[in-house]
Amino acid sequence: MSSAHGPEGVRVPGAPVRAEISSGELRLDGRVLGRVAPGAIEVGARPVRPESAGLEARWSARRIAGRDAWELSLDLVNTSDRPVAVTRMDACGLSLDCADSHWVTRWYRSAWGDEFRPESGTTRHDTVLDVRSGRSSHGMSPWLGLEAEDGRGAVIVSPAWSGNWHIRALSGGHVSAGISPWRLEVELAPGESVSAPSVVVAVATSLDEAAGELQRAVAEGWLARSEAADAAPPEWNHWWPYEDVEVTEEVIAANARVAAELGIRVVTVDAGWFGAPDAGSDWQEQRGDWDRVNTARFPSGLAALGRSVRAAGAEPGIWTEAEAVGRAARLRQQRPEALARADGRRRDPSYRVTTVSLDEDDPGFLGYVCLGSEAGRDHVRSALRDVVAAVGARWVKLDFNIDPDGGCTRTDHGHGRGDGLLRHYQGLYAVLREFRETHPEVILEACASGGLRLDLGLAREVHGFFLSDPDYTEHHLQVLHGAAHLLPPLGILHWSQSQWRGDYPPQQLDWSGLAAPAFDTMLRAAMLHRFGVSLRLTELREDLRIRLAEHVRIYRDDIAPMLADAVLVPLTGAPLRDGRGERAPAFQLSSVRTDAHVLAAFVLAGGERPAACIPRGLDPVQEYVVTDLAGETEGATRTGAELMRDGLTLPDTPDATSWLIRIRPASAPEDAPDAR
Repeated sequence: MSSAHGPEGVRVPGAPVRAEISSGELRLDGRVLGRVAPGAIEVGARPVRPESAGLEARWSARRIAGRDAWELSLDLVNTSDRPVAVTRMDACGLSLDCADSHWVTRWYRSAWGDEFRPESGTTRHDTVLDVRSGRSSHGMSPWLGLEAEDGRGAVIVSPAWSGNWHIRALSGGHVSAGISPWRLEVELAPGESVSAPSVVVAVATSLDEAAGELQRAVAEGWLARSEAADAAPPEWNHWWPYEDVEVTEEVIAANARVAAELGIRVVTVDAGWFGAPDAGSDWQEQRGDWDRVNTARFPSGLAALGRSVRAAGAEPGIWTEAEAVGRAARLRQQRPEALARADGRRRDPSYRVTTVSLDEDDPGFLGYVCLGSEAGRDHVRSALRDVVAAVGARWVKLDFNIDPDGGCTRTDHGHGRGDGLLRHYQGLYAVLREFRETHPEVILEACASGGLRLDLGLAREVHGFFLSDPDYTEHHLQVLHGAAHLLPPLGILHWSQSQWRGDYPPQQLDWSGLAAPAFDTMLRAAMLHRFGVSLRLTELREDLRIRLAEHVRIYRDDIAPMLADAVLVPLTGAPLRDGRGERAPAFQLSSVRTDAHVLAAFVLAGGERPAACIPRGLDPVQEYVVTDLAGETEGATRTGAELMRDGLTLPDTPDATSWLIRIRPASAPEDAPDAR
């Protein structure tokens, strides 16, 4: 391996805009990279020019937050006197210049525990990405990177959509992207219109730079924001150590007391709190019955549960899968008009269905309520409102363990047989928008089997995404490397490696013999974004509890204040699961506003401690103070040019496999939030 981390630096924060879309041309530094226009439009599954099919196409390219990133939007209006059945409506049509050189294509496959698996190709061949699971990140992640082989530019294309989507990057550089046309049919009556899901495009010299532009655009002009969410409080969640088997109100109260002592501000009660009064009930079977509290586990009810958490000195959070309906849920009989159904339709066999609690005796049952219907929207709206009010929640973990496939085919829901999934996600966005308006104090976390519904469409309506159910360090760092090409750290949540009571092999660990440096590495890997843990706090060894308290303090004092405007920059290639990829990965968290940075370096199994780590994007003439956050030992003051040329020598701490190094301007006041 090389002796130093990191290629050349990314664009310095505050540098002027370099890219533009004008007169249909995409330019970078004045050079034309290609042309941008609406993508393919089909009527009756046949390509058409909109005007010839009686449609008016209204297309726009909106720059996001002044960054080199755009939202490409497409509205179609039926201007004819007859119905028109739209079967494809791509908001993005991109023709890249391949005359002098081709473009490398990069994308990610995605499945449970296998999120952000990198793939690559070139524009010499076709690259077709197509998700048909009904969840944006089950199959592939909604992201394609294209980088010119001659170095003249790079483009990121990301459908801002939570359901089925596609990107077709054909040989020769012709890219069309948007909602998937698979099983899509939107019938427009005369005068009626439809808004296609938009597509976000980011442009820079390299993919790393384009990812930085996208992160900044999403943080500054796209992601749901609030004062409460921007504070980025550390969180404890009960799930992996206790699941719905061992959790009780006593377990929550006892862990809440320890969490508060450690400085953890939010205590989230995950699945297991609802349903029939039966300690042996399965959360999957009874999803949807959010009005029922499992009094065998929580005999005092949700209000008392919330009071116990607040009495411990923390704020309560609550898990819900508000869209889901379990096989045994009473909701199926009580509100059948709200249920999504696909009668007479077989699921697509190209993906492994992971939906739990389907009904073999009712193949049309999809396991969720259709938010294309008013009944479905009312159910989810009231479920969120009531459970938050009952527990006094300040955090909602919004899960979705469902593969909707092509979506609901009912025709009594306000949609047709071919646009049920489109209307469901439009309804979800609307309900979440309403919720945030009425509950600005509540942080909304999206979690769909971990990271299987992670996209820019949902990013407008939630404050952050949980990256993946598994969280062992090697896996987390791979997933984080990929997620940093789409989301800013403020939009990312993952826990340090959890104590699993289940038998998933990569998560198994002898916690009784865990060495403190290994525990430090687990914690530090999850501290470059929203931070949480899922541990048996009441049983944690005293020395590990002390280490956790210290890292919560570092997160609270040095990292959380940066997140509101921070960018996460991978300084190395991606670490990969199963001992592959980069074995000494490093990342840099950088505040655009304060020029404060935290460099995190790790040594995974099979790796060696690097001789130096090279930061990026520093001001060459600025003097910086370098501090080892773990040891609070301050090094010599050095200029940005020196640091980017020579790198940082990592402290020679015995048995260490991770480091957190703060780099801040020497002129920053000592009591500034980002300078402590």
